[in-house]
Amino acid sequence: MFESCGPGSKHQVRTYIGLCTEEEDYAAASASLLLGLAAAAGLRLLQTTLTFGTACPAGLFVPSLFTGACLGRCMGVAMRALNEHFHVFSRPIEPGVYSMVGAAAVLGGVCRVTISLVAIMLELTGGMTYIVPFMLAVLVAKIVGDALNEGIYDLYIVLRGYPFLQEELDVNFEERCCDIMESRLTTLDVGLRPRFADIRALLEAYEFKGFPVVNNGKFVGYAKRHRLQGMLEKLYTGAIPKQMDDLVEEQDLDPVTDSTVMRMVPDASLSQAHKAFKQLGCKYIFLVGSSGHNPTQDVLQGMLTKKMFLLALKSGRVGHMNEPEVPGAPAAASSVSSATNRRVSSLLVSVDQILHQRASCRTPGGQTPSPMQSPAAPPFFEPSSDSISEDPEAP
Repeated sequence: MFESCGPGSKHQVRTYIGLCTEEEDYAAASASLLLGLAAAAGLRLLQTTLTFGTACPAGLFVPSLFTGACLGRCMGVAMRALNEHFHVFSRPIEPGVYSMVGAAAVLGGVCRVTISLVAIMLELTGGMTYIVPFMLAVLVAKIVGDALNEGIYDLYIVLRGYPFLQEELDVNFEERCCDIMESRLTTLDVGLRPRFADIRALLEAYEFKGFPVVNNGKFVGYAKRHRLQGMLEKLYTGAIPKQMDDLVEEQDLDPVTDSTVMRMVPDASLSQAHKAFKQLGCKYIFLVGSSGHNPTQDVLQGMLTKKMFLLALKSGRVGHMNEPEVPGAPAAASSVSSATNRRVSSLLVSVDQILHQRASCRTPGGQTPSPMQSPAAPPFFEPSSDSISEDPEAP
């Protein structure tokens, strides 16, 4: 696609597919050649769409280059025929250059890569002559693509629901962690003296990926589901000298409990939680503090996962976009615009409701119950909750 058909450029494949003639010259711009190139580009685009959507390992880089090369070659053949008829340009047109520029434009529009793509195309062509056409094509492709939608990888992150935080997020958080935390959790309370059979019943009753371990309300750590299952398997094989009817002690759960998970107080700002999710890479934060019946500071109050944070941010429940100040604009207009930003489509909450919500962060049991109710919990897991969050990470 990229090479020319001049003298000394013999290539049986280009002659076979009709790009060149046996006399080492460009083939005439016939309807069959143009339709063949357009059909090849459309077929490859359809195949790329199907394979990328079905997660088949067929790639995206080379198919995008091929699609753009076919479209560029089609345009180059048409422009060469027009130039031979009307003599618009003094020098002959090389369809291979159009093919290279088209490949860069399509790949730049799909993946939204700029500088690295220009460097790759320079490596493929082996010359600095076409750096300006490459840069212009990639720039125009990115501008047009950004005006229509986001890049394919950004859209795939949203489609798959990956909890991804942008590197630069110009949002001002005025809310606290307790405003969006999940307070009704299903915990494993060793203070209620459960048995190993009760842990098996817990795993059968719920499909959560893990469970907070507490001791009479005091937060101990987080036990993942697969580690609890591995402990029960060792119990069956006799690797652990225990029986299913034996009581579970806190030291029995130490090998399967992660006590180094991220902890914060419920009154912590969401900006701190955002930094913890983005910079530390943690998936969940456990909120601990004191309660009315337990004055210690390690009482589990709730849980905040990365998916919860993103859902609240995208729905507009939390976060305020920082708007640039317009020179010469009145201060009152700027403050009104900032106060109403990202709140027009959400429900209006009165001042009394806001104050009640703020006060509920400090009162035990003041959180709004989750709308999705789970099956009845075993009696030894009673202290936290019988509700299931929409996030599978949150037990």
